[in-house]
Amino acid sequence: MAAIPSIPWQHWLHYFRHWNEAFQWPLYFLLGWIAIYVRRWRRRRDEEAAQGWPSVDGRIIGGKVGVVAHTSQVMATLEYSYRLEDKAHYGKYTHEFPKKAQAEAFVQQMKDKPVQIRYKPSNPDKSVLEQRVIEQHILLTPHFG
Repeated sequence: MAAIPSIPWQHWLHYFRHWNEAFQWPLYFLLGWIAIYVRRWRRRRDEEAAQGWPSVDGRIIGGKVGVVAHTSQVMATLEYSYRLEDKAHYGKYTHEFPKKAQAEAFVQQMKDKPVQIRYKPSNPDKSVLEQRVIEQHILLTPHFG
């Protein structure tokens, strides 16, 4: 009977390191897309929950653009404010873009725009800026060039 050759444990570590490197980047890519999907799902869930909430006039006060780690997506974050009973409240709205230039144009286009904000009556700090409100502003703004 032939003996099975034994492989030293150092060789197993060497092979494992290469497999780890081979699966590392696809795993990061998959985790990045899962994060985007979860973010979209949470926004949709929050918008559906806010349908019965009262609305108030608000304003986009600024925004920033950032790259989503390990993906080709760019995230634009709008910051908005609204007043209830002489107290200012703040919130954020995020949207994904395929290119940084599009995200930056979106943030510039939305800055200082008046928007309708839905807020939770039992907790006015919890609010939602609905995507359809953003889409109305984008559709009504003329594009030149």
